[in-house]
Amino acid sequence: MARASDQLIEQLKHEIFSGLLKPGDQLEEADLAARFGVSRTPIREAIRSMVDCGLLETRPRKGAIIRVLSAKELNDLFEVAAELEGMACRLASEGLTQTAKKTIKVGLDQCQAATEAQDIPAYAAANIAFHSSIHQASGNNWLVEQLTQIQARINVYRLMPYEIVGRLETSLQEHKEICVAIFASDGLRANTLMRDHMMLQGQRLPSLLKTMK
Repeated sequence: MARASDQLIEQLKHEIFSGLLKPGDQLEEADLAARFGVSRTPIREAIRSMVDCGLLETRPRKGAIIRVLSAKELNDLFEVAAELEGMACRLASEGLTQTAKKTIKVGLDQCQAATEAQDIPAYAAANIAFHSSIHQASGNNWLVEQLTQIQARINVYRLMPYEIVGRLETSLQEHKEICVAIFASDGLRANTLMRDHMMLQGQRLPSLLKTMK
């Protein structure tokens, strides 16, 4: 059963991070059991695990829903994420290998393609790949671990501003400027650009959260 629940968790995480499931969406045990062809036991195990890690919450008469963070919680998370993401950029710029550079460029190219296609789910996935490539390029495993934990909570919200007309293009341009700084070994500029990129994204969210209440 544990294996089935682990597979369910990974699939549900994918759907949350890609935007197929959004904050406030309800998860019905019966629907999930029918969809995945399993009993309710692994469904309940998966839901319990995702509640524990903060991706889901339970509400009376609603069961499990994709957790909706408060504006304060989101701001706090994005503040921490901005600092750590900036640090990752600085470290990446100081010890960038050719392999890491190619991986970052692949993520950037994926963002470019998704922007040209105006494909928001594809951009959301490419955005995660781009940021993750920078985390790995930092060479600091503790930092990567902390960012992974934070991303598990904020990725579901990161694609919300992409609904704003022109945001994909703006985000892509910010990514390009971050890459230029990293590739030029300008760690301080890369740090600042990434911090601004993350905080501007976070500041757009409170108004969008009101639409889910």
